[in-house]
Amino acid sequence: MRENDLLEHIYRHNTSLPAHVSIPPGDDMAALDVGGTNVLVAVDQLADGIHFDLKNTPLQKVARKAITRNLSDIAAMAAQPVAAVVAGSLPKDFGKSNADALFDAMHATAEHYQCPLVGGDIAIWAGPLLLTVTVLAEPAGVEPVTRRGTKVGDVVCITGQLGGSLETVNGRTHHLDFEPRLSVARALAGDENLRPTSMIDLSDGLAMDVSRLCRLNAVGVELWADRLPVRAAGHQAAHRDQRPPWMHALSDGEDYELAFTLSAQAAEHHLPAEIEGVPITQVGLIIEGDDLLIKQPDGTVVPLDALGAMGWEHQSNG
Repeated sequence: MRENDLLEHIYRHNTSLPAHVSIPPGDDMAALDVGGTNVLVAVDQLADGIHFDLKNTPLQKVARKAITRNLSDIAAMAAQPVAAVVAGSLPKDFGKSNADALFDAMHATAEHYQCPLVGGDIAIWAGPLLLTVTVLAEPAGVEPVTRRGTKVGDVVCITGQLGGSLETVNGRTHHLDFEPRLSVARALAGDENLRPTSMIDLSDGLAMDVSRLCRLNAVGVELWADRLPVRAAGHQAAHRDQRPPWMHALSDGEDYELAFTLSAQAAEHHLPAEIEGVPITQVGLIIEGDDLLIKQPDGTVVPLDALGAMGWEHQSNG
């Protein structure tokens, strides 16, 4: 089983959802009309052995990531955090001091981003540490940006830099220490000249996540390898495995930046080089058809899947 196949199966039920579901499955968050108020909701898991290695990761950084990866989903909708709840399955040998430290750090992170922890559940089991965080958000005056809406001719842009998210450089490991782009997203979506036609959180790699935008909108994309901004950790990974740095930017995943699309006119006349100190880079173009392409530095254009792995996708043997 592949993650994307299961997601497509889930999306087939969207047409049978009740009317108060204003944004159905398929986006970074769902949206519900509750008592005349638009409430956005998302849930994410953090599992030892998949999203971190507890043997060599400080509990404080595990706790921080459990909250911030959900905040990145809120950023992708240009929403404002309201609250969070967490369900934690703790290993039998975890101990009270570790449990206290973990939840204290989650509480502190949530408070820092004005997304207070308001409840949850705890279980003790024989498995590894597993944290499931649900976040609530509100539009707060800015209409949510969804994954649906991009069209042929739009420009693909990203925030920040990509690649090497698992590498440690100067004591910093990006997938644990990243900053969710909450304020940048709201600045984009709240500006009528810059409002994206679609937006997505980059958690599974640029190639994988942009391909999801394309499938939802029945369009293709051409990404430009020589435009991809690579963080220092991506260059470090490239030096180690002798793959081009842009390949790491394309497929490493866990970047927690934003990819968004804009009309060509908006990109040409209104897009700044940075927003609130965060670089903004044009990295591709939405095209007709369903081709997912990469223009390599030598000018040749090849299908993304010809390069091998396009990013992270959960898979099972069944």
